Amino acid sequence: MSFISLLRQHRSFVIPFLIFLVFAFGVEVFFSKTECFLLTNQYHSPFWDRFFMAITWLGDGKMVLLVGLCLCMVKYRYSLLMLASFAYSSVVTQVLKRIFHAPRPIIFFEGKQAIRTVPGCEVHEWNSFPSGHSTSVFTLAVVLMHIIPYKYRAWIIFPLALIVIFSRIYLAQHFLQDVMVGSILGTVLTLQMIWWLENTKWYHSSKLNGKLF
Repeated sequence: MSFISLLRQHRSFVIPFLIFLVFAFGVEVFFSKTECFLLTNQYHSPFWDRFFMAITWLGDGKMVLLVGLCLCMVKYRYSLLMLASFAYSSVVTQVLKRIFHAPRPIIFFEGKQAIRTVPGCEVHEWNSFPSGHSTSVFTLAVVLMHIIPYKYRAWIIFPLALIVIFSRIYLAQHFLQDVMVGSILGTVLTLQMIWWLENTKWYHSSKLNGKLF
């Protein structure tokens, strides 16, 4: 399988993702990092506070690991793919976080502008770029896109992934550029892992067709 054929196979996910990136880059061009965040930060309600605090956990590493382990009950191959993709994308993201050591909004705006945080949500201070939750949820989304039988489900999976990365901005944890780059890492690195594994003989071993129960 070539990488181009893999992209074509998942075009129902890749095309909307590219459209999102064009839109996000456009916002980055016309609005500064500060303006973009503050525009979002001014709109809050108790309902959305609860909603985004709940849905943001879909991008938590523990959730992705749980899904990866649960896939053992479907097929070992699926579990291996999820865990390998998550490990790969997470390591790259965490290394970049330490290299850039970028301030989160709460530190970035300290002494300059008061921002609203969501009550009950722990706000982190550093390692903002790139967003780990965004990398994780797009890793999860791409793997699910690859293993589910009907590709049109991307029209459900992709919007859900977008909502999760928006939650990171709403909860004052990240800036747009953080979640945008995180989503790119999650998508590209996971597709690379899929391409590598699909072209590896042992990945297609009959032993990996088994399941836990």
